[in-house]
Amino acid sequence: MRPTLIIFGRLPLAGQCKTRLIPALGPEGAARLYSRMLRRIVQQACASRLGKVVVMLTPSPEHARQQPEQAALLTELEDQWRAESMAAHGRRITLEAQPQGGLGERMHQAMLRHLPAGPVLLMGSDLPALDSQRLREAARCLHDHDAVLQPSEDGGYGLIGLKAACPAAFQLDHWSHADVSRETLALLAQAGRSVGCLPVSWDVDEPHDLVRLRRHFPALMANLSSCQPA
Repeated sequence: MRPTLIIFGRLPLAGQCKTRLIPALGPEGAARLYSRMLRRIVQQACASRLGKVVVMLTPSPEHARQQPEQAALLTELEDQWRAESMAAHGRRITLEAQPQGGLGERMHQAMLRHLPAGPVLLMGSDLPALDSQRLREAARCLHDHDAVLQPSEDGGYGLIGLKAACPAAFQLDHWSHADVSRETLALLAQAGRSVGCLPVSWDVDEPHDLVRLRRHFPALMANLSSCQPA
């Protein structure tokens, strides 16, 4: 069965997303860059031609529609995704609210929503190197394994895929440290799940990540200099 692709994202509100990049880009620049990265991962998910694409947002779409600034951003995103869907020959994009709770609980509950329909790949939205080919590779891993993980250079992971619910995989005591990927692999093994790993990749969290981003994905960094603080 083709997996459902879930993307965890945020509304690109200035000052409320990619805050660690604000010293380098300013609030507007960080939000603009994040919006571009979110659009890229949706494009790549559609281009993978796997299952349906689900974008889970925070704040929730229902809340955003009641706030003029947020509603305008949400409408802009929906227009972009409609265009991506048409470019992918009608590949379906669904908009949902992220579940409540800490990160592990949100990921677990997000998967529970869609696992009854088949395998699920869950990913973040700041992974420029995660492209359609890598997503298809992740889907192939699930043919032979119970789970798939894409570790990242900072010790976390950017994508996790499951064939069936595994609450234990998300029961970490802490999420912001250099052993998240290693501990998650251990939890999956303890739960008796076989795991396939994709090559280690990278995400964009800190100002020093912008050097590599500019080198490999210059379009994502274009015209951000005008947003930088003086």
